[in-house]
Amino acid sequence: MPSDFGAPADIFAERTILGAIMLDNSRLYEAQEALSADDFSLDSHKRIFLRMIDLADTGSSIDCMTLRSILAKTKELETVGGFPYVLDLDAGLRPGP
Repeated sequence: MPSDFGAPADIFAERTILGAIMLDNSRLYEAQEALSADDFSLDSHKRIFLRMIDLADTGSSIDCMTLRSILAKTKELETVGGFPYVLDLDAGLRPGP
């Protein structure tokens, strides 16, 4: 019997994808081959992914500052958890000292 609930959400995996894109912008194209914004379970992650696509479409770098800027411009920054959340997306993915 098919389920109406879909696949279980993995918030950590979603954050990892978004963080990886911030560390290596070419990862966005890889992600787009397998995912759409609707594949993210959290609305905030959907919004972040869409803004990342917007940045890439304009040739802008995808990093915490440009992402913060576009989210503020679209009045979504607080909706996604504010700048601290955006800043922390790649935590645990950055190379150690």
